[in-house]
Amino acid sequence: MKNMFFKKALLTAIFAVSSPNLAWANDVNAQALELASQQNYQQALTLLSQQSASVQSSYEHRFLKGRIQSWAGQYSAAQVELDSLISEFPGNPDVQLALGNLAFYQSDFAAAERNYQAVLDKYPNYQDARNGLNNLRKAQSAAEKDKKDWRIDGAVSFTDLTEDGLNSWNNQFLRAEYAPGTLAYSASIQRYDRFGLSDIQLRAGLADAVIGGLDWGIEGGFTPDSDFRPDFSAGGRLGYSLNLENGITAYPNLDYRYDDYALGGIHTVQPGLTTYFDNGISLTGRLIGTFQDAEDDQIGWLIQGHAPVTQKLKLNLGYASAPEAIDGVVIDTESFFGGLSYSVLDDLDIHINLAHDNRAESFSRNSLNVGFTHKR
Repeated sequence: MKNMFFKKALLTAIFAVSSPNLAWANDVNAQALELASQQNYQQALTLLSQQSASVQSSYEHRFLKGRIQSWAGQYSAAQVELDSLISEFPGNPDVQLALGNLAFYQSDFAAAERNYQAVLDKYPNYQDARNGLNNLRKAQSAAEKDKKDWRIDGAVSFTDLTEDGLNSWNNQFLRAEYAPGTLAYSASIQRYDRFGLSDIQLRAGLADAVIGGLDWGIEGGFTPDSDFRPDFSAGGRLGYSLNLENGITAYPNLDYRYDDYALGGIHTVQPGLTTYFDNGISLTGRLIGTFQDAEDDQIGWLIQGHAPVTQKLKLNLGYASAPEAIDGVVIDTESFFGGLSYSVLDDLDIHINLAHDNRAESFSRNSLNVGFTHKR
């Protein structure tokens, strides 16, 4: 919300300075800029698209188009337009400023600062660049003030098995993450109770704590004196956030994990795509593949969605038909799952999730998971 305030303030300053002083602006460009100042972005872009081919190839037209696209939240299109201009006109301070503003709108503060500073290094009195840098500093201060260094997650699950004679299958989980800067450090402990046996698995991880752009993480763990959990496991993830048009963010990613069981090792590979919409809805699709020696490879998939019900209440629903490793054996499992998350306080969320699993040629399982997330 603070970033949106600074964006509006920056746009207001741009319109105030630029509108009366665009020496290159013809009538159409001036009309388009006026429409954009009223936030009628699509009308402004439509008006520009009606100009002749020769006009559309001009610097003035392309520069204005790129700026309006960036104001409209069409970040990918604006990036293409402005990158093309800066390659043709290296060091152009106006284009460099527009690139800085575009990065600022997307909360890419490092890129915004590089562009603003590049302008000021050559043109110290360029006031719009100085204003952009000042707005950036305010946004960084606000983000730092709101930043939570610690995140603690915990949960307990309870299970009902459809096959008589099987003992309980319950889990308890606690995880802490500390992110004082650009890196996040995590540690977790999870207790598994299955069929009268108990295992405790310990994990530790390191990840990129910066939101946006490249995202990565690595994690490893072990189970002392394991009965059914892997003796050792290690894995990682790699993803990249892409800001698309109309406030949509796409996050393609790849997860990999290796689990070393007494019966042998299992490799799990999960390529996926999560799409975030500006109304708070997100959709995730994922392929899940398991690979192991002396056994057939298995491929499955998962789809899941999250949506806000109210400002504090969120709903999630999902379905999976995918291989699952149990006691070192991979079993095809069909799962229906969903739940609710409620923000009790600004720094505390409560989660309740239900799941029904059908295991091929085996038992089915109904489970209830109750957990929390605390940030400070």
